[in-house]
Amino acid sequence: MKPRFIENIDYGVESLLTIPKILLLSRHGLGRPENTSSLKDAVLLGNGPSLKGFLKQHLSFLEGKAIFCVNNFVRTEAFEQVKPHYYILAATDFWQKEEKEGWLEERMRIFDELAEKTQWPMIFMVPALAKSHERWKKIIGKNSNIRIAYFNNTPVEGFTGFIRFCLNQGWGMPRPHNVLVATLALALMMRFKKIYITGADHSWLNEVFVTDDNRVFLSQKHFYDDQLKSATYTAEARPMYAGSSKRERKLHEILEKWYYSFRSYWQLKDYAQSIDSSIVNLTPKSYIDAFQRQSVQQLTVNDQSTTTKAP
Repeated sequence: MKPRFIENIDYGVESLLTIPKILLLSRHGLGRPENTSSLKDAVLLGNGPSLKGFLKQHLSFLEGKAIFCVNNFVRTEAFEQVKPHYYILAATDFWQKEEKEGWLEERMRIFDELAEKTQWPMIFMVPALAKSHERWKKIIGKNSNIRIAYFNNTPVEGFTGFIRFCLNQGWGMPRPHNVLVATLALALMMRFKKIYITGADHSWLNEVFVTDDNRVFLSQKHFYDDQLKSATYTAEARPMYAGSSKRERKLHEILEKWYYSFRSYWQLKDYAQSIDSSIVNLTPKSYIDAFQRQSVQQLTVNDQSTTTKAP
């Protein structure tokens, strides 16, 4: 463990390096996104395999809460059943030139299906850098039910107080190497008081292996694997690519990516406490170690107990 003064030097350097990132990458007119609804609690639906059981058994838990969905959720049967209030895309891959064959077409299907299926008011939240790309906007613009909102996904690092300040200004967020990090940051910036997370298995450590020719393979499983059948989205083990390129990530690069994701959750936990919000992870056997863990059954029992004791 590093001595405190060494840690402070590291935090100071990270804070200083974050400032030019904000100046160069963030759009300064955006500010912090606002919750324009009367809802105070939110549920964030990750796309991990456990979400299948949640949707089957606990769909009623979503009632009266703002629902956030991400990535390929629209391409599932659950999208029109859940009717999310917010839909998030955060990966820069969506806005970069794609080198891998078939991947751009698969990603564009998300926009096509959002425009086709959304029959209720929904806010589509994407990074500020997406604003300069016209193709997806033309597709989404065909549906008047969808309102586009931009956010700064500039990675902010450094002292705890500095990260909090950047989040309060909407200048950026802890490194969003996973879409759930970005979604949670947005829900906190919107000041939801209690945020529930489900479908956030994050159990990739069980799924990674190295072949005899030193290629790293990973099986990234999702709740929709039996619905989406394509070479691009598959539960079968394959290399993890560096962004939109064909370059396969090395093991240390994959572990570094995961390190930043799990660290970001701890930074967001601190931010939640600073604004008097709470985060509850409902995902069974989730690898996220930052948040309070509960099951829907426990919450139901606690609510019934509180109701019984109320005068």
